[in-house]
Amino acid sequence: MKQRLPSLLAIRYFEAVGRNLSFTLAANELNVTQAAVSHQVRLLEQDLGVKLFTRLHQRIELTECGMELLDVSIECFGKLSDVTSNISSGKKTSRIHLSVSPLISANVLMPKIGEFINSEEDVEVIIHHSLAPPNDREPPYDVKLFFSRAPINSESYEFILNDKLIPMCVPALWREHENETAAEFLQKSNIVHEFDYQWWEQWCELSGVDKSVVQRGLALDDPSVLENAALLGRGIILGSRRFLAGRLLSGELITPLGADNGIDVYYYLAINKTQRRRDVARFANWLRATGAALRTE
Repeated sequence: MKQRLPSLLAIRYFEAVGRNLSFTLAANELNVTQAAVSHQVRLLEQDLGVKLFTRLHQRIELTECGMELLDVSIECFGKLSDVTSNISSGKKTSRIHLSVSPLISANVLMPKIGEFINSEEDVEVIIHHSLAPPNDREPPYDVKLFFSRAPINSESYEFILNDKLIPMCVPALWREHENETAAEFLQKSNIVHEFDYQWWEQWCELSGVDKSVVQRGLALDDPSVLENAALLGRGIILGSRRFLAGRLLSGELITPLGADNGIDVYYYLAINKTQRRRDVARFANWLRATGAALRTE
């Protein structure tokens, strides 16, 4: 009996969206337009007769059917990638699947991961961006770096790094507002969000500011674009005190509402215990050493 399969292209685009939980990140990864990605996902939903995503304000979530299809898609594409790479290269390559937040990916992995890759023969690191903590519905990973808004006391996770998100902008935006309260300044400023309003709403709650003053403005899903928006004077962001320290030291960015008035963020390491592989253990040790070095800077 002839098997009926949906478009492989549509499945590929769906897998990228589901893994990133973002049409924009998927389009960037696939090097196509966001419209092309949306079109293929719609075609797949029409072909299957089910909704694969729930569209919410400024974000998307997988439906139950979407999660089921994503798990199989990731597994199948992973196996296809491994087999075809091994066939074309004539040698067996080990692949480590890392789940990590975009901020850590941009500021820790990209500048430093060459150290690990250059020291390991026939090992590749496949990076999947995720904001979610470890959970049963997440696509399979070997190693995960994730953030928490509170310290975690669990033998399952290892502390790697801490950070603080604080309001930042270019000096020009702060001029003529120096005598205003935080609420007055924010009310008159453009607010730039990362992903959604949650971080800025939490900052307002901690600072005693009515959160309605920040429920507007740009929402971006890439930490590098967020930093660039601040540097271009597009508005005030909640930036990483650790990773934007150089910008603050140079005076390109300032902290108009205080350098300590921010949201604490903690980063942890999780290892898939079912994968007792030596290459995964070496990579985890490299991440631990990298985190330890950053903590002393």
